[in-house]
Amino acid sequence: MEPTSSALSSIANLVKTIVGAGTLAIPYSFKSDGVLVGILLTLLAAITSGLGLFVLSKCSKTLINPRNSSFFTLCMLTYPNLAPIFDLAMIVQCFGVGLSYLVLIGDVFPGIFGGERNYWIIASTVIIIPLCLVKKLDQLKYSSILGLFALAYISILIFSHFVVQLGKGRLTDTLQNEICWWSIHDFRGLLSTFSIIIFAFTGSMNLFPMINELKDNSLENISLVINNSIALSTALFLIVGISGYLTFGNKTVGNLILNYDPDSTWIVIGKFCLGSMLIVSFPLLFQPLRVAVNNVIIWIEITFGNSDPQEDPQVSEYTRASNLRPISMTVDDPTQSNDALDTPSYDEQERLLPIGNFDDDSVENQENANNNDRGTMAVPVDNEHHAPFIKSRFYWITAVLLISIYTLALSVKSFALVLSLVGATGSTSISFTLPGLLGYKLIGSDSLAIGKMILPRDRFYKRCSLFLVFYGLSVMFLSLYITLFNNSDDA
Repeated sequence: MEPTSSALSSIANLVKTIVGAGTLAIPYSFKSDGVLVGILLTLLAAITSGLGLFVLSKCSKTLINPRNSSFFTLCMLTYPNLAPIFDLAMIVQCFGVGLSYLVLIGDVFPGIFGGERNYWIIASTVIIIPLCLVKKLDQLKYSSILGLFALAYISILIFSHFVVQLGKGRLTDTLQNEICWWSIHDFRGLLSTFSIIIFAFTGSMNLFPMINELKDNSLENISLVINNSIALSTALFLIVGISGYLTFGNKTVGNLILNYDPDSTWIVIGKFCLGSMLIVSFPLLFQPLRVAVNNVIIWIEITFGNSDPQEDPQVSEYTRASNLRPISMTVDDPTQSNDALDTPSYDEQERLLPIGNFDDDSVENQENANNNDRGTMAVPVDNEHHAPFIKSRFYWITAVLLISIYTLALSVKSFALVLSLVGATGSTSISFTLPGLLGYKLIGSDSLAIGKMILPRDRFYKRCSLFLVFYGLSVMFLSLYITLFNNSDDA
């Protein structure tokens, strides 16, 4: 399919990915951090998240066809033995986001229609389960429009409510006695709430599809999309975070919308829009979750099991990928002759890859491609970089995941706690650690492949990639420890 996305539409899609339900927890982080530190941490998360996105875009340019980029493809080029770790990070992220959606559904709908939170969580299965059983989610594309409308409405509502209350003089006592302008209110909650901000900035899950669909996918244009998306998201987070915290002070809760008058017509409309967005958006993140779980299961079967490819069609599809079209490192050097470009560039052994179905034509075309490409690693032709589903496995993975998520949602009461745990684990892995590992291995490899020194700019980005690895691991362990420690004390 010919790429047709413009920079403007890509910015809209990336902003939509970054700005989600986690926006409502940003004011709660300001409650612990204070205004000044909260702003600084938001800017730090924005810069490091943007750096992670840029490193991933640089990594995509090491492929002979950057439009084939994906986490899976780059992982198999760099750390094939860590492929299940990449999938596990995606599982944690998507599982945690899905859990936070259900917890938020339990917070929102009782304020509109009454009833117990657990009742509304269970009632959501009427819509969510059928949508999760749909294998092609094209019909859910309008949920993005609903989601943007809901978040825009709620953001305007939060800011306008602050301005109105400030104009009426009702915030004087709060601003004077409850707001920490220059100091940190809660040192113990600092790292825990920082992971909430990191969670809010997570957008790398949809970066590669954006790169693949951009009509002009030059690094300059991709950087333009990333910079504008991060800037717009940061502005929105600061407006919501500061306005919400200054309005309610120490009374700010993890889900800000619960601080407002439940009888207000404007709040009821906002809650209904938010709840509807959560329900129709749940299947959009459930699909990559199910794929990642299936990938891990197949990897375990191949690596540790005794599966026979002749008996298990899934294993057969998985293993016969080794002779498919290779992807090699590009050599971005216009001074080199065509003969130089024909030399082997990045030698890798062929590896087993979890992929989708292939027809005879694709295999035949692959054999022709293998005669022309050398010194490369085998990866699939199509864009489906996961193991194929057999019918029974598709349904029992769906059942197990839904039961697990709903069981936890019925027992977990804190929306902010869920965001802290997911932000400390899945979000830091996908936003910092994994991009750092990929960038450190791939950036500059095209120069080394032709016997040239790494450019100073690429050397700088390799150091930044290494920084992202240690930064992500540090934030993960410290935030996870503080979050669990605080939670155990509160219990």
